[in-house]
Formats: sequence, structure tokens, C-alpha cells
Amino acid sequence: MPQVRDLSIIDVPSGCVLTSCDISAGFGEKIHDSLAVAPEVTGQLTLRVALLEMIATGAEVVAVSDVVGAEMEPTGRRVIAGIKNELKKANLEHIELNGSTEENIEVTATSVGVLVTGFATRAALKITNVHQAAVLFAFGKPFVGEEVLQNMDQMPDYELVKRLIANSAVLEVVPVGSKGMSYEAHLLAETNDCVFIPDETLTVAKMKKTAGPASVILAAVKANVSARFWEKFPSAKRLGDIRRKEDLSWEK
Repeated sequence: MPQVRDLSIIDVPSGCVLTSCDISAGFGEKIHDSLAVAPEVTGQLTLRVALLEMIATGAEVVAVSDVVGAEMEPTGRRVIAGIKNELKKANLEHIELNGSTEENIEVTATSVGVLVTGFATRAALKITNVHQAAVLFAFGKPFVGEEVLQNMDQMPDYELVKRLIANSAVLEVVPVGSKGMSYEAHLLAETNDCVFIPDETLTVAKMKKTAGPASVILAAVKANVSARFWEKFPSAKRLGDIRRKEDLSWEK
């Protein structure tokens, strides 16, 4: 299992080293940026995606690196401030940052890349963990661009993801980004040798809309306790069922 979704997984004698990464380009205050955003926000939201991807696996974050496609003063300094603020939100302010900026040429559009490194034992990982019938729930709404800036307080937070990971009813947690809920739901099912059966009430447009910087979190929940889970997490929205392929073959 060297790669799952946007994660790379490396087996080591005591467990697994995992890496996740993300990039934002054209979001900033430079002349050729496509969307005017404070560099602090660019750093914050770029880290959010890779950080949620890592935390959702059940792994412990051990290192974060940033690559800023801009000068240190003032853009790089402000991006790094945003990254540190996001680490604080996730209760990871103890993590030391490593990174680099561009000092050789003048840059006219902002880009920020991040790499998150984590560690976990095999038993702790919630990856390819759907071995029974499940119900897929979503938290949050798909936002992109200006919508993100207007609804940042509505996006799922780190505390929610940690609660989901700690819940015994939850088999797997997946942040949704630019490819939308439909893509991630089907990929989650396929990765587990399952099939995703969406509820008929869902619209194609909503399911395919980009969720920007992980404005939606998916949770695959054991079907036999999904009603109890929904009572505990009433903000969850049911997307459909995840069924094992062999179960569907048996029904035919």
C-alpha cells in the first residue's frame, strides 16, 4: 500500500511513515494572483488540506515543511505566520517548521506548497478499513474561491475529525477537496473493494462541485450502528451506502 489517495505510505520496522502534500497558486496579493487573499490565509488553507488528510488516517503529525514561491519579506513571513496559526488551531504548535522561499528572482504570483509527515502503527491506521457494509456521511458544504473566504467558520474543524477518528463506529474518514464528493466517495469505495450507492435525493452538481480546501469531510460508518452515530453527530448528511462487492453479487 505505497499510495492511497493523496497519501504516500512507507513501511518501517515499527509502523508506517506517511506523507501528504498540497499546493495553492494564484491566491495572494501579487499583481498576477487570480484571487486577492491575504498571504496568511493562503498559508493557512494550504496547510489545512494536507493536515486534515494526515489526521484523518489516525497518524500522529511529526513534521511540517513549507515551500513558498515568493520572497521572505514580506510575503513569505506572512505565509509562515498563517501556517503557524493553522498548526495552533490543530493543537500542533509544538511542530517545528522547515521550509524555503524564493530569493533569486522577483515573483509576481504567489504559490505555497506544504508537506506533512506523520507516523502510525499499522493497527492505528484507518485506511482501507471498510470490511463491512457502511453508510457514508458528509460534514460541511462544498465551497471554493470567494465562498471559502465567506464561510471559513462553517468548514469542518480538526476537533471534529479527531472525534470521528476516535469513534469506534467510524471505519474511515476522507477530506474532500477539488475533485468533489462524488469522486472521493467512489474512490473510497473502490479502494476498499466496495461500491458506493448514492441516495437518489442527491444532485449531480452538488456531488461534483469542488470542496476547495477540504470544506467537506466524509465518514464511512458501520451500517449496523449508523442510526446511533447520526444521533451523536446530527450535523452529518447521509450521502448513501457502501457495500462490499461480494455482498452485491450474493444478492443477485
